[in-house]
Amino acid sequence: MTRLALLFIVSSVCLSATRAQSLTSASTAPHSHEVQSTESIYKTVGNVPLKLQIFTNGQQTKNRPAVVFFFGGGWRAGSPSQFEPHCRYLASRGLLAATADYRVASRHSVTADACVEDAKSAVRWLRQNASRLGIDPHRICAAGGSAGGHIACCTAAISGLEASDEDQSVSSRPNALALFNPALMLAPLEGFEFEFPADRSTSLARRTGVPPADISPIHHIRADLPPTIIFHGEADTTVPIATVKEYERRATAAGNACEVVSYANAPHGFFNAAKGNNAARRDQSDQWYRRTVYRLDTFLNRLGWLHGPPTVRVVDRDFVYLRGRLTNSQRKFASGTGHVAFLGGSITEMEGYRPMVCQWLKKQFPDTDFQFTNAGIASTCSHTGAFRLERDVLSHGTVDLLFVEFAVNDDQDAAHSAKDCIAGMEGIIRRVRRHNPEADIVMTHFVNPGMLKTLEQGERIKSASAHEDTAVHYGVSSVFLPKVLSRMIERQQMTWKQFGGTHPGPVGNQLAADCATAVLQAGWSGRQAAASAAHPLPADLLNDDAFTTGRLVSGKDSAGGEWSYSEPDWATLPGGKRSRYLSRPLLHCTTPGAATSLDWSGTAVGVFVLAGPDAGQLEFRIDDGPWQTRDLYHRFSRGLHYPRTVILGSGLPDREHRLEIRVGQEKHTGSKGHAIRILDFAVN
Repeated sequence: MTRLALLFIVSSVCLSATRAQSLTSASTAPHSHEVQSTESIYKTVGNVPLKLQIFTNGQQTKNRPAVVFFFGGGWRAGSPSQFEPHCRYLASRGLLAATADYRVASRHSVTADACVEDAKSAVRWLRQNASRLGIDPHRICAAGGSAGGHIACCTAAISGLEASDEDQSVSSRPNALALFNPALMLAPLEGFEFEFPADRSTSLARRTGVPPADISPIHHIRADLPPTIIFHGEADTTVPIATVKEYERRATAAGNACEVVSYANAPHGFFNAAKGNNAARRDQSDQWYRRTVYRLDTFLNRLGWLHGPPTVRVVDRDFVYLRGRLTNSQRKFASGTGHVAFLGGSITEMEGYRPMVCQWLKKQFPDTDFQFTNAGIASTCSHTGAFRLERDVLSHGTVDLLFVEFAVNDDQDAAHSAKDCIAGMEGIIRRVRRHNPEADIVMTHFVNPGMLKTLEQGERIKSASAHEDTAVHYGVSSVFLPKVLSRMIERQQMTWKQFGGTHPGPVGNQLAADCATAVLQAGWSGRQAAASAAHPLPADLLNDDAFTTGRLVSGKDSAGGEWSYSEPDWATLPGGKRSRYLSRPLLHCTTPGAATSLDWSGTAVGVFVLAGPDAGQLEFRIDDGPWQTRDLYHRFSRGLHYPRTVILGSGLPDREHRLEIRVGQEKHTGSKGHAIRILDFAVN
């Protein structure tokens, strides 16, 4: 590795100021004691006082562990407030946690060696004042992010660089390390070939103040380093993950306890609160923050520094997201009853993940009288789901917990645009939350081969991503199964064949069920809320034309003339039929030019049809507008009377309307007739 290539990593670290913004209190469980903070000066250099902001739970204790955090900012800038959320959480768990200010280039004209000296001074000060602070001098953890992670690691790995006026008999070495995307390699390393881009290189020696290798932790690995956990983003281009993985390899080979915890798609500074109005980015940053706090808690638990499960609620798995709380359903089930509904397509309808989740719930609450509603209907998309929600789910009683999936059918069956995907899913979420504001919801995006290929090409899955945007907007927990499976395939932990295909086999359904129940376990962890609470319902819609009041309307009153409301003579009609649609009347006609109408009120209208081998074209107009045509023949119509919802008009004024329809004179080249078979009209 050339010196110019190496310089990129530190140049980038130094230019990368980390963000310091507090996260919402929803990220963690309620604190058992109010967290308090005080300020102490741990060192004065010239006329510059360097301070520690110290957080505790207000209790007077002895021999509690302590964690001191050093902010990132490339030794140039940064703010101690970066790690304040972490400190507040750890303090709520009974530790003493502190953020340390230290000298940086922009404010104090220093180089990195001075930053290391200050970090050592902060650790020493905590140990010197252990008795007064009520901490154990043998249980001090140094932590930090980026350049702050570098200097934290240096307190353990690098000899020298001690403040000359301090009592050197008091050790500045910590007893544990917690490092967030740290810069651990500052110079070429024998036996490790890794090329960094050289186009952003600068003079490294000028930035470090000493030969870079002198403060490059990976060059100073030895057998007595403290237990270390490193949190790192796999998409970090500032500090490539290969460098910390090599540190982990060499540290463990030397007999040290060192673990790298990596996060898919995570960039540098991934654990910080995101700025701006991008809801998805803020949500993802919050998920990463909570996951790193959860892992930090478990790390300290393993050391015996903390006891009991973490109080932060999160699913510690890539692409499985807990949002908000799920304790409403937990309280309801604990009371002895509960209504759990499953809404989706054939993946929900089949004997797959749904009965697995039901069995899991019954094991968790063996004395509860559950009502399980299977509202899965093969081939139906989220539009159909929004319109049939009242009939198939809400009419069965108050829903306490809803599982919903439509990503595959919105993709391969309906081929919806992203906007259309949101129209259906947003309609479902808002309708359920109006029906029961306390209803908990878990959304799962299932997967087909096309979705996996899209991910392989580095592109966004239209249907699943649109549904995920909806989940973020409404604080709905979700499982992004295409990404979960893609990652497992990449790591050779599972194959598409083992998963079982678009309609998953036992292994694939178990994976989906495990992810869904992991969301519930995390949502039910920690202390239960004092009472159930309504989920917030945002005033703004992602899609102003979302089907939030969808319902199915019988075509009975539209019968007359050539149009019949009856059961077709299915025995004489070629093509497969699904039993759920037999032995029931529907509105149908096969005569080109035959017309009928529907008077309705609302903002959108469509038809829920069976489109088989003889499906025709539907001509229609709304309120004496121009005649338009929709071809009902679908690519699946050739061998099946295929159910589909076709929207004829949306975004209309919310008032009374008239829909006129007639059988088209033309037909699809693949169709054997002109048949129009309407199960129900779909009205919003």
